[in-house]
Amino acid sequence: MFKKIMAALSAFILAGCLYAEAEDLVIDGLGKLSFGEDVQITDGGGSRAETIFKKSGHRKDYGKTDWAAVMYFLTTPPGMDMYPDRAPYPYDSLHLYQIRKSDIRGTYSASVSVVKGTEEAFFHGKRETAARFWERAFHEDATRPHSLFGMPKISIEEYQRMLNGRLDEIKGQKLQAELVSFSPWHAYKNHDGTYRWTQEARVIISDERHLSYPMWVYTNLYRQGSMYYLIIVQGSHTAAEKIGKNLLYAFYGLERSST
Repeated sequence: MFKKIMAALSAFILAGCLYAEAEDLVIDGLGKLSFGEDVQITDGGGSRAETIFKKSGHRKDYGKTDWAAVMYFLTTPPGMDMYPDRAPYPYDSLHLYQIRKSDIRGTYSASVSVVKGTEEAFFHGKRETAARFWERAFHEDATRPHSLFGMPKISIEEYQRMLNGRLDEIKGQKLQAELVSFSPWHAYKNHDGTYRWTQEARVIISDERHLSYPMWVYTNLYRQGSMYYLIIVQGSHTAAEKIGKNLLYAFYGLERSST
């Protein structure tokens, strides 16, 4: 499944010019991310890669695969269930985009996955402690928690051991993931006084053939009314260097939809 997903994602990124382009990424119900003239946004709604992602979320025991374990660790706010065994399935809401930037040295691309849903979609009436944490996590007053479940800061080596331990539990495990850099979930204030939660990582994914894939994953979680919006950026380490600041400014300056 890892190779199938990566192949579809790569094909989507390479074929980005076949889709409609814009300078802004408009997320229905949340708002607009603006990038400026040097960045192009491609709408990949209905693409093959988007369809594969959605179907994966319905596969029985998909959440128990090594690829799902890696992506859960890198992209999913703790306590949320992205691969439940019953509807509603969060990935049914998936909308896929591509972000692309060019300079004299080349063109740099990354995929942007937007998944949205209510508390029911992400928690399924379970994990009450996590649901209440994320409900408070976007407050703009003193009731907002300042750390993830009150956990102390730990080192990247400790996070690596956590990830290794999770992968070791997977039957038929074929993937390994090495954290090159890791900035765990943390709340950041936006220009309008609201908050978003962000996690960012650079990893090296290795498969059973000992082939390695450098990957950058940059995830932002917003809340608008009763809806959560999880925005996952995936690209290369080079894309992180070339596009990372554009994304940072766009996420900070999100122009929210009127409610």
